[in-house]
Amino acid sequence: MHLLTSNLAQVVLLLIGLAFKDADGHSVFPLSPLEILWANLITSSPLALGLGLEEATPDILKRSPRSLKKGVFTTDLVRDQMIYGTCMGTVSLMAFMVVAYAASGNGYHDLATGCNEDAAMGCERVFRARATTFATLSFLLLVTSWEVKHFHKSLFNMDERWPGPLSFFKTIYRNTFLFWSVVAGFVMIFPVVYIPKLNTEVFKHRGLTWEWGVVFGGVVLYIGLIEMWKMAKRRTGLGVDRNLIAAGEV
Repeated sequence: MHLLTSNLAQVVLLLIGLAFKDADGHSVFPLSPLEILWANLITSSPLALGLGLEEATPDILKRSPRSLKKGVFTTDLVRDQMIYGTCMGTVSLMAFMVVAYAASGNGYHDLATGCNEDAAMGCERVFRARATTFATLSFLLLVTSWEVKHFHKSLFNMDERWPGPLSFFKTIYRNTFLFWSVVAGFVMIFPVVYIPKLNTEVFKHRGLTWEWGVVFGGVVLYIGLIEMWKMAKRRTGLGVDRNLIAAGEV
């Protein structure tokens, strides 16, 4: 689920990102090739392993048996993957546009040339927009690893064994491998963004300042969208097992 969501988000981001052109009419990539590899291999892989170690949810024995004919990719899983991936890709795309276009005050315009290859003259804003997009996507991948622990329950009220305002912290720390994978993924973003030469020459982005506000705003927006989606599913019973509805579990 997590890896498929990540792939869909990058498809949305990179395909629509082809519309960002420089003065020569060439597309300016919102993510560099190494940023894509980092997101897929360094950030996502430990999260996927951690989710593979996730314990069964407490309500699993209350659910109806699932037909083996349905396979792994159930309708609910595919639907959630589409929603999560589309929201993640859209928020990451918005982060690039805010820094590259909105912050300049010139609206949609041709970007500097040569910014896919090196830190050419005038690429400062593109490099900052790319770093903002990279940080936003990375943080969203980390948050998603906790959101996908349950398809319907809120991240802030996921396990009835730990009620109260502190249940969120107990929920995320229950799977220690996943928890420390998220922490490591969060910490590793900052050296990649700030180490001189590594950021500009290798990853084709630049250190951030006020753009962190865009990053954390995107994270809050994404969590809000996913939580509203889960709430809508609970209210309408979309994809929710009837036995769980009857037992008042959702």
